[in-house]
Amino acid sequence: MKKLYLFIAFVTSTFCLSKAQTTYFQQNFSAGGNTSDYVSTSPNTGQFNGLAGLSATITNNAVQFTRPTDSGTGHMSRSTNFAGPPTSLHVQFSFEVISNDLTATGTSAVIFYVGSAFNSGPQNPSNAETYARIGFNFSSTTSGQFQVRTIPAGGGGTNSASFSGRQTITFAMNNTGSNNVKYVSPTGAMESLADDTYDVWVGTTKVFNDQPVITPTQNINNFKFRINNGIGVVQIGTLLMRDISGTLPVELVSFTAKPAGKHVQLAWSTTSERDAARFVVERSSDLKEYTTVGEVAAKGTTDQRQYYGLTDESPLTGNNYYRLRQVDTDGSMQYSKIVAAVMDDETPSFELRGNPVDRNAIQLVSRNLTNAIYHLTTLTGQELAVRAEPQADQSLLLTPAQGLAPGVYLLRAQQGATRLVRKVVVR
Repeated sequence: MKKLYLFIAFVTSTFCLSKAQTTYFQQNFSAGGNTSDYVSTSPNTGQFNGLAGLSATITNNAVQFTRPTDSGTGHMSRSTNFAGPPTSLHVQFSFEVISNDLTATGTSAVIFYVGSAFNSGPQNPSNAETYARIGFNFSSTTSGQFQVRTIPAGGGGTNSASFSGRQTITFAMNNTGSNNVKYVSPTGAMESLADDTYDVWVGTTKVFNDQPVITPTQNINNFKFRINNGIGVVQIGTLLMRDISGTLPVELVSFTAKPAGKHVQLAWSTTSERDAARFVVERSSDLKEYTTVGEVAAKGTTDQRQYYGLTDESPLTGNNYYRLRQVDTDGSMQYSKIVAAVMDDETPSFELRGNPVDRNAIQLVSRNLTNAIYHLTTLTGQELAVRAEPQADQSLLLTPAQGLAPGVYLLRAQQGATRLVRKVVVR
């Protein structure tokens, strides 16, 4: 039996402190309801002046727009001015293309505008009214993928790489009149912006750097999402707009991932926190797609050193990349640097992801059982049919042909001469 356990620890201060932030708009749609619940002629910091079109609904903590044919317009518009106006803006929102028709042109299917003198309807803001804007293309090769696009005043534009799934978009812009305005990026590193330029991030990937704005003399007072091209379904949610400068809630001084037997122990510590809500531990095998391992509540507000920990009960075979997503009480978030743990054990094994399990689904994580066949039986030996489906996070989902009655079952994995058994409890 050969075992190799490695870990890489990263120790640094990844969240910085400065002056207090001003939040101009915040809405996560967690209350559900109808789109009309989020619209007002005198909106607060979580309401729009207009939200309509394309069968808009509140779905999965987001606004979902459905464009079944290549016609029609949907929009979310804020025409009431921000207090200020802001001279810098740090925008974050979730964005996901649920599906799209590959035969329909989806260039700049969605456009996000920031500027002044916008109306509350679906009309397209002019260049003169727009301070900055970015577009989102529907993929022409893979349904559910998108690219971010620059849209210069003179036409043309540049596309980013393709992304899929729900992604956090960060759009930071500087209208202060000063160069070298600094902000904390989604990776936790400090970034700087020249006057009248913007950066765009998808998750922790910077896709555009120091791009020129459309109209430098325009104020930052209003914003609008406009869906007016392509065929598909898109969800936009968890909006947070604040000034660039400001207190970021945590000063993180250490973050480690260390194998311990078949598990990975994660530990981190902070020296100060301001209105911190929670830490979300995320894991990836390829530094691209991340899944949530677990959450730990933050202390909140403190100047005392705090210690936190979490165990990954089912790490992946091979490379496990971990990051912390620190979430503030106002919904803003930052990511830590990435740490890695390598789990390389030639011994075949599998573990249930949760036990008791749901009567309709059994999820497990296996190691070195690539060609295993799984058998589910009662304690008396009666075999029950199950369908095995590999998941994106390298786990395996077993779905019984019929819902399981509460009780105890045996799950056997067989690969050549290897036979492994686990008890399964159905609640």
